Formats: sequence, C-alpha cells, structure tokens
Amino acid sequence: MISTVSVKVGKKTHKLKVSTRAQVRLEEEQGKPIGEILDQLISGAGGVKLVSAAWAACLNDGAGVEVEEAMDVLDQLGGANAAAIYLADAMRKAFPVLDAAAGAAETEGDTPKDPVGNVESPAG
Repeated sequence: MISTVSVKVGKKTHKLKVSTRAQVRLEEEQGKPIGEILDQLISGAGGVKLVSAAWAACLNDGAGVEVEEAMDVLDQLGGANAAAIYLADAMRKAFPVLDAAAGAAETEGDTPKDPVGNVESPAG
C-alpha cells in the first residue's frame, strides 16, 4: 500500500499520494516513464510545469485534480520550491528505494547529486 502525505493549507488538509493512477497520469501527460519523471522532479530539470503536473496527479489522495487547483495549492504553500518537501516525502513513500539509495550513499560518505539516477522504475 502506498501511504499518503497530509498537507495542511490554512484550515484545509490535502492528501498527496504518488498512487499508480498518479504515476500513469504523469507518464501519459509527459510522454516518458516514471523513472525519468522522478529524475526530472528531483533535479529540478522539469521546472514548475512538471511540479504542477505532479501535484495535480497526486492530490486528492492520488486520484488527481485539475492543474489549476494544484497551482492554487502550490501558491498557498509559497510556491513550488516551498512545497517540494511534501512532494519529496510522497515520492519516498511510493518509492522506498529513494531512501535506500540516499542512505547507502551517506553510509559510504558520498552524497549523490541525484539519488534516483540509477534507480529503475518499479513499473518497468
């Protein structure tokens, strides 16, 4: 089971989950596998447009919302950079290997620039 991350914005709590539905939506919208999308999200290479698309796909407990609603939530959180911690947490819950990769690098005393770079998508 993929866990949810709760994000409180004012009096409302949003549920963010990188569900299978969210992953498929992102793959269809972006035209690339989830592993590449994760790489771009982690490195920042996908820009705010990709961050907005990821939030739209993952909000509503992984069922998704319209991009405009996701952008409103991002704005209320202070923008894409301020909201990054929540999306990163949701990604780690869906892909525990992200924590394992980061932990292994820290154990070796070498922090990778991109801990997902060598990780294959569990979806194939």
